[in-house]
Amino acid sequence: MRIININGPINSGKTTISKLLLKALPDALFVEVDELLSDEEQEKLGLSLQQGWKERTNRLEHLVNSEKEKNNYQNIIFAYPMTENLYHSWKAWEDQKTKFISITLAPRLEVCLQNRGTRQLDEWEKNRIREMYQQGYHNSPLADLIIDNSAQSPAETLQRILDFLKSR
Repeated sequence: MRIININGPINSGKTTISKLLLKALPDALFVEVDELLSDEEQEKLGLSLQQGWKERTNRLEHLVNSEKEKNNYQNIIFAYPMTENLYHSWKAWEDQKTKFISITLAPRLEVCLQNRGTRQLDEWEKNRIREMYQQGYHNSPLADLIIDNSAQSPAETLQRILDFLKSR
């Protein structure tokens, strides 16, 4: 089984590429991490932004562990910004049957700050994107593959990932 993280800042194309990857890989499951805890539920639980992120990752780990035990999928894909602590936590899942792969989408900042596809960025998101670039989400030294997808179509980015996965 491969656990594949599509990493990157907000608006880098994580969800778009993950959904394309889902269609291209056999026996795959895509988990939209942000949907594991709605903003309404986070507010109802009284969780801060950081606590909400932690709760989402806890729920993701529980879901992946359950699917790993069932052995239903060859590939589990999730789109979520990867921190160093999360990376090491996921690497600890590796064993003879499980491989963790982190792929970072890294469009140039000015591209990431634009409205791409149907997404309309608000000021909070734009500020958070700038913070994420300052924090290095686009250039993680822990990534197995970093793709500057500024000038690539989603199909071209997908092909680059598929070629990379074939070599693994």
